Amino acid sequence: MMTKIFKNKKATVGLIILVAFGLIAIFGPFFATDDPILAGSVPTGRMPVGVVMAFPGWYNSFTGDKAYTNNIYVTPDPAFSDSSKLSLWTNVTTNSGINVSYNSTTGFGDKGCIEMAFTQQGNATLSIQFDYPYAIPPRMFSAEWSYRIEAQNQSVQPANLTIFTDFSYNTSRATRSFPASGPIIDKAITSDWNPVPWYDTSSVAAALKNQYTLDPASIIFTRLGKYSFDITVQFLGNTTASGNPKFFLDNVNLVVFGNSFGLLGTDDKARDLFTQLVIGTRISFIIGMVSAVLSVGIGLIVGLIAGYVGGATDEVLMRFNDMLLVIPTLPLLIVLVFVLGQSMLNIIIVVGFLGWMGFARTVRSSVLSLKERSFIEAVKSAGGGRFYIIRKHIIPNVFPLIYITLAMTVPGAIVSEAALSWLGLGPLDVMSWGRILHEFETSGNTATGAFTYWYWTLPPGICIALLSLSFVLIGYALDEILNPRLRER
Repeated sequence: MMTKIFKNKKATVGLIILVAFGLIAIFGPFFATDDPILAGSVPTGRMPVGVVMAFPGWYNSFTGDKAYTNNIYVTPDPAFSDSSKLSLWTNVTTNSGINVSYNSTTGFGDKGCIEMAFTQQGNATLSIQFDYPYAIPPRMFSAEWSYRIEAQNQSVQPANLTIFTDFSYNTSRATRSFPASGPIIDKAITSDWNPVPWYDTSSVAAALKNQYTLDPASIIFTRLGKYSFDITVQFLGNTTASGNPKFFLDNVNLVVFGNSFGLLGTDDKARDLFTQLVIGTRISFIIGMVSAVLSVGIGLIVGLIAGYVGGATDEVLMRFNDMLLVIPTLPLLIVLVFVLGQSMLNIIIVVGFLGWMGFARTVRSSVLSLKERSFIEAVKSAGGGRFYIIRKHIIPNVFPLIYITLAMTVPGAIVSEAALSWLGLGPLDVMSWGRILHEFETSGNTATGAFTYWYWTLPPGICIALLSLSFVLIGYALDEILNPRLRER
């Protein structure tokens, strides 16, 4: 049979498309690691992956337009997971009595951080240089870090410990330094010097906006060239009374955001659209396949019982079948989702439960014909019981119908989920192709037209059509192979 499938052109095209989507569903999430629902990514902690409504990252290379800029990730190895990356911070300066070293035994999340040991008052500064290659200012920039404080004497009241950051241009602080007066972030620690949980500070850009009336990104990044980013920890307390405090610094992230990102850009909530598309492939596969198996299973059981048992059982089952057939499917789907709730499991149950009626009638008709055949009568005469006949003779003869119907039911399940999600009734716990379209519908950008943001609207629609087409082609091919009336001679 497999040889016949591969010889069929429809089946070959369908299988190629299906395998391609299958590989994306299996391996895609290992590469698209950003969160598809909540803004934030692995390399930049809690910060978004890009600016809101960023263009695809390849626009710059494809068009040659210098107006498209990409993200610049300033800090190498933000989590300090590798001690060798510490040397990439081009300048570490301290006063005497302050030691800056790499600590491989502790950290925020993963082990590895910077340890600053204060035996005297003074400052410890980490500085890193980076190139800004664009002639236009970035859309925004943001920085965050995590820290922890330890001291030998836990009973002493808090001392003065301040963290602040600044930028300089062309490695010369006299040439261009921000801000002009005072630190960008000036946060005095008021801890009782007990071990404090790691936590993240607020955005540098947000703090700058409190000091400047203009956009801080346009003030700092006025020209292309080499910039310096500094983090200074200043301790002005009594080191002896405090028990020689230690300051641990980790997850230092600075991102200068461009207006383009990734393969498909970002949505109105600064989430990676390519990640959403990849995750949506797996979700559509699961919903389509499981719903189809559920509906075909229900239809097979109902059709077998109604056709073989007959009588009052057949009448009751078929009248229930007819009742569900005449009820409009989409309104019933909406009502059931409202009642059960918007979860992936409920969507599968609802779509599967409302897709079995036609197959049940087909199975019933086939069983009514099969049970009157002479070989069934011979099995009965030989003492074969009802369940034996159904298991050994009826089901094997209706299996071709199962293959074909299963392949033809999956597209309907995928489209049903997409329709519910587009209406805002899809699963809230996952990102599906239909939900991507719903997010665009509710983003406020529909007035400009779907093709203006084609990288947001076209890919999920094309994926829905292609995945559905693959199952339809395979279904038609199986029908040609297994149906004697359509079999090519």
